[in-house]
Amino acid sequence: MQTLGLLVAPVLGFYLRFLRFSLRFLLLMFMDFPSTFKFITQASELGCGFLLLGYFSRLFNFLGLLLIFFFCLKFLRSPLLISNHEKSSSSSSRDDNSNSKEEENLFREESLEDEVFDVMSLRRMVKEERQRYNAACAEIEQEQGAAASAAEEAMSMILRLQSEKSAVEIQAKQFQRVVEQKQEYDLEVIESLRWTVVQVESQKNLLERQLGVLRERLRQFVNDQEIQQLQEQEQEQELQGTASDDDYYDDHDYDGNDDDGDEDSSGFLNFSIEYDDADASSSRNHSPPHTPQHL
Repeated sequence: MQTLGLLVAPVLGFYLRFLRFSLRFLLLMFMDFPSTFKFITQASELGCGFLLLGYFSRLFNFLGLLLIFFFCLKFLRSPLLISNHEKSSSSSSRDDNSNSKEEENLFREESLEDEVFDVMSLRRMVKEERQRYNAACAEIEQEQGAAASAAEEAMSMILRLQSEKSAVEIQAKQFQRVVEQKQEYDLEVIESLRWTVVQVESQKNLLERQLGVLRERLRQFVNDQEIQQLQEQEQEQELQGTASDDDYYDDHDYDGNDDDGDEDSSGFLNFSIEYDDADASSSRNHSPPHTPQHL
């Protein structure tokens, strides 16, 4: 297509230049023959007034166009023009070939340079990507190692906490069991103490009643002054704590008492012994239902 365009463009230019030249030649030729032009334009027998009527002008234009066309064809078919055209086409083709070869060489050189540059840049990019990949792999390995160590520490901490929790739970259960046993023991001790308090109070009341009965019986046999003396002596004995009641009654002999008094005193002693036996039996009957069990 480029060669065809290069061939058609000079032919058209040459054809336009030939048309301009032929038109100028014809105009100059008609201007050199004014008499002929006047004769043709006159309304005579020969001229018949073609130019005036307008017929000759059309015929002349048509003939001129045919002459120009034939002349152009002959000129184009002439060997000189053909040789010049072939030379020009060959030279243009050679120039085109040389230009195309030069362009191809330049393009090849540029492509080679671009390829070399691209290869170097690609190698650099590949090296950079490999370095980045290696760095990323190293970071990932470090993170994995840190995560694994953290997981191991967390598991060891969890196991330690679980063991501590189980130990604390065991200690808490043992302490709870001990506390419960202590509470049970304390309750039993409290109940036993309450029972002992009740028993002591009952014994106290019983002893107080026995003391009242004995005082009444003693008043029947002994005067008030002697009773006071006896109370004072009892207080002294309690303070000293060296004598007993039997010794106290053996050391004191009462004067002015006959055989009836001896019988009454023996009856009083028998009554006190019987009363003590009844008190002991009653205390056995009122014994506590259970005794505290020591741990």
